[in-house]
Amino acid sequence: MLFLRSCSDIFEQVGIDEAYLDISRKVQGSFDEGFMYTNNIKNEIKNKLGLSFSAGIGPNKLIAKMAADYNKPNGITVVKPDNVKNFLKSLPVIRIPGVGKKTAKKLNSLGINTIEQLAKYDIQKLVAFFGRTLGIYFHNVASGVSKDLVHETIEKNSISRISTLKENTRNLTLLIKKTDQLISQVHKDLMDKKLKFKRVEIIAVMTDLSFRSKSKTLNNSTNDINLLKKTVKKLIELFLNESKKEIRRIGIKISKFTSNKENQKQLHIYF
Repeated sequence: MLFLRSCSDIFEQVGIDEAYLDISRKVQGSFDEGFMYTNNIKNEIKNKLGLSFSAGIGPNKLIAKMAADYNKPNGITVVKPDNVKNFLKSLPVIRIPGVGKKTAKKLNSLGINTIEQLAKYDIQKLVAFFGRTLGIYFHNVASGVSKDLVHETIEKNSISRISTLKENTRNLTLLIKKTDQLISQVHKDLMDKKLKFKRVEIIAVMTDLSFRSKSKTLNNSTNDINLLKKTVKKLIELFLNESKKEIRRIGIKISKFTSNKENQKQLHIYF
């Protein structure tokens, strides 16, 4: 998941083995480029980690999810916007996300066996039978419509950023330049949430896709960006002394939070 996060513009993990990746900017909105990009990810994970998975590429999360389920266990299915209806029409209704055997039987009892039949069914009758929310959902699914965007997954107990380097390197200057950019993003989140941190961690993905990390717990909670940069630099220096492999991706994580209010002295303690 850490590797997939580094490959995406926006990353949303929705289960232990499932995630949505928005790669629109990385492939300039091209579905053909998206296929090649996804295939490269699959090959790299297979070669280095020994894991295979299916992937779906579509104009929205709904279609991407259904496309990923279409060619399991190890395929890639691309559904372009102008092919959505053709892709959906022959699929059985049980392939709709959220539809189990019981709901499928209810749809079948209405004479709805395929998504094409669902698309042609009167929406008012769907609402009357299933209720407004589910009825409208079924109607929209059958039309391939979904406004649900990929939402960045934020860890509740930490703030982190990871990024791919322009080239594999052990060069301290280049690594510091990249982590300074990540620190600025992390620090902005920290200040927006009015928190202070106590633990700093660097994460490195090596050229062989192995994961390494090194951390330090500070004596006191802080939100000082300069102290964060200084600590990260020391951790990188220690890391480079211990490992001779080049780094492919670098990330930072801060945790062990306290709120600013918890660290403010109250006036009454002086009386």
